[in-house]
Amino acid sequence: MAQAAPAKLFAARQVKLFTIGQVLDVLSQKFPDLSPSKLRFLEEQGLVTPQRTASGYRKFTELDIERIQIILELQRDQYLPLKVIRSYLADLDEGKQPSLPGGTVNTQHLRQARGKKLTRIELIAETAITDQLIAEAQDVSLLTEEPFDASALEIARAIVHLQRFGIQPRHLRGIKASAEREIGIIEGVVAPVLGKNDTASRSRAAHYAAEIENQFSAIRTELIRSVISKIDG
Repeated sequence: MAQAAPAKLFAARQVKLFTIGQVLDVLSQKFPDLSPSKLRFLEEQGLVTPQRTASGYRKFTELDIERIQIILELQRDQYLPLKVIRSYLADLDEGKQPSLPGGTVNTQHLRQARGKKLTRIELIAETAITDQLIAEAQDVSLLTEEPFDASALEIARAIVHLQRFGIQPRHLRGIKASAEREIGIIEGVVAPVLGKNDTASRSRAAHYAAEIENQFSAIRTELIRSVISKIDG
């Protein structure tokens, strides 16, 4: 008798997707004024990017819902304009610790943005990256093994976008090598501070590391921008 085909592993790990109506059901208790048109508006503003079915229907992941909740909280509790919220979310996506007006850092938002771990299937659902691209990115150490964190999510999104220009993960080896050199410099600077092994020292070391990274980023941006300006000119 022929053996039954083995069950596919991913069948039990499908990502849960939500329709607009289901998103409203999840969030309506906290945000009773939320409507389908409001969700569509947030999408038009680039604040959330739901998936689309072949028929054009929107499908939201749990991460999308968490993101919408952050947006609505900032509008309701902080009265922030969308431009500020967009910048705040971009900083969260990049792993930074953005402050809200008044200098406060919302640790709940940080946990939501960073604490979420994703399976391979969830990473694919969130970014539309393929298994082949994941494997290629792992070969050059751009992505780690499963489960994936918030950094992997952003890297995967970037890799997918770069495909439009024919840029493959193997072309990004230099970026990875450059990042590792920068990390080495930062670690060398903060090592003496971390050596004191107390809470204040760790906080100070994290601040130093973030500041150095910001300056590295500024230099990198300006070097690339100077070349782009010549192309545009």
